Amino acid sequence: MSLIDIFRYNVRYYRFKKNYSQEKLAEMTGLSTHYISDIEQGKYSPSIPTIERISKALDILPQLLFTKNSKAKNLSARVDIHRKSRM
Repeated sequence: MSLIDIFRYNVRYYRFKKNYSQEKLAEMTGLSTHYISDIEQGKYSPSIPTIERISKALDILPQLLFTKNSKAKNLSARVDIHRKSRM
């Protein structure tokens, strides 16, 4: 698994764990909702300052966003399946 995949799965995981919507995380970080969505889809690799903003908003250490987490990947798989079934 690539580092960007680990990162994107973890952003989504910790966001869900905090019960934050993408809109709430965007508001807390000063980023756009579209950008948060693109990060979670692996379309963009954020800069270090952006990673800091995200980790602060999620109240976690930045390194946790780069640590393999099977719960994060499983959550992303379930969310993706749910999203596809709604289309």
